[in-house]
Amino acid sequence: MRQRPQYIVEAFARAGHPTYFVDPREPGERTLGNVTIVPSIAETPRSGVILYVHFAPVRALFGRYEHPAVVYDILDDLSIYDPDEVGMPEDRRVRYHHGPVMESADVVVGSAPALIDTHMHERDDMLLIENGVDPAAFGTPRDRPTDMPSTDRAVIGYHGMIARWFDFAMVAAIADELPDHDVVLVGPVDAGVSDQLETLTVRPNVTHIGPRPSDEIAAYVQAFDVGLVPFVVDDLTRAVSPLKMYEYMAAGVPVVAAPLPVCLDHPAVATATSPEDAVGAVRAALAMGSDAAHAEMLTNAALEASWDRRIEPIIERLDAASLRYVPS
Repeated sequence: MRQRPQYIVEAFARAGHPTYFVDPREPGERTLGNVTIVPSIAETPRSGVILYVHFAPVRALFGRYEHPAVVYDILDDLSIYDPDEVGMPEDRRVRYHHGPVMESADVVVGSAPALIDTHMHERDDMLLIENGVDPAAFGTPRDRPTDMPSTDRAVIGYHGMIARWFDFAMVAAIADELPDHDVVLVGPVDAGVSDQLETLTVRPNVTHIGPRPSDEIAAYVQAFDVGLVPFVVDDLTRAVSPLKMYEYMAAGVPVVAAPLPVCLDHPAVATATSPEDAVGAVRAALAMGSDAAHAEMLTNAALEASWDRRIEPIIERLDAASLRYVPS
């Protein structure tokens, strides 16, 4: 699943930087657009580099580079790592490394206002860089995927990870109250919620297609009539800026979301505080159909949220400190 780090790296590449993405799962070097993907940091330059870091424990690798500029990106509330760190030595945990990286980084950014509020006392010069979208990738028409339901029924869709933050009650209510419409879920499933997903998909109008390659996701989103952001609202998700919200917009798909702060603040998003409200919001979105004014609002919102625009404040901050080694 292509996520915020990959998109930001791609945006830096488009801004003129020779760009490397390190993934130890890769069998060898390959290029993807303007990005060189390598399996080891040994295959990256040693000097004149900007390190984009979103996982604090990798600070152990900083010493390989000569005077690197460090951009530290706080993607989520740090509690998201806690379940995977049970029984782990202290010096391998994210919180152990977070403080030193926060203090030493040249630029610190957060993906949502709630994260800025949480960490501003550590760095009062943090930048808010919300999630974004590639408008061309999601706005250019694609063929309808062959594993989507038939075209004679409206599709209420979701794409992304199905995990503990997924609001099964909201999606179940939508499926039950709108039996003549299809609810389609595209994405991988965390084992911890597989039983809940199985209960949800017993319904004849709910389909879980499973994970699909990132390059294919736009085609699925374009087949949706309404896009859902059905997240349980808690301390973790309050700090979320959902990628899918912007991707739905870029595809011209009306958005119905849980009342996450980022969603509440967006004029192009309908929010629902209960399963019953979600049903009403979906009905209203379907009734809107191809309303030209709303479609224009969605398109404009997506353009404003393009990744190229999102990284501009980071580039400006690096330029101001004479740390942008490769000019635009």
